[in-house]
Amino acid sequence: MQKLLIAYATRAGSTAQVAEFMGKVLREAGLQVDVMPVKQVRDLSGYSGVILGSPIRMGSVLPELIRFVKAHAQTLSRLPLAYFNVNLTLMDDTPEARAIVDSYFNPLRVICAPLRVGAFAGKMDYARLNSLLRFLLARDRDQIPEGDWIDWQAVRQWTLELLPLLQGERTSA
Repeated sequence: MQKLLIAYATRAGSTAQVAEFMGKVLREAGLQVDVMPVKQVRDLSGYSGVILGSPIRMGSVLPELIRFVKAHAQTLSRLPLAYFNVNLTLMDDTPEARAIVDSYFNPLRVICAPLRVGAFAGKMDYARLNSLLRFLLARDRDQIPEGDWIDWQAVRQWTLELLPLLQGERTSA
């Protein structure tokens, strides 16, 4: 049986929730899936496909995900690979916002091109942020309200659309 990896970077936990949900969707589809933080992944052998995710902070994916992709680029280039991010830019899901969010993947794309990318609105819970980030965002609280904008149906649909890609061999990046 093919085994997939969903690895993620997170700060406040919403990316972990999305990754766990994706794992559940793929398990329900009959696949074997490991879901874990990128900091816990030591080896990609044994995986037939990989999904990598990160929240967006200050317009960038988290540095530990970039380091992970750099460290494993040779292996990732041979596997079916998808990236996803969770962000607040998509609180207002417009074509302009989608174009901005798509650019967040560029640092990863130049290292290892994915077969597919997915972007989802996230959530903001100030209580889950570290004190420095809470302080930095305090003046923008009226522009970045607390709330949950995750569209679980969109996450499910994107994940299911990955199935044929993740079950095939990677032919080119």
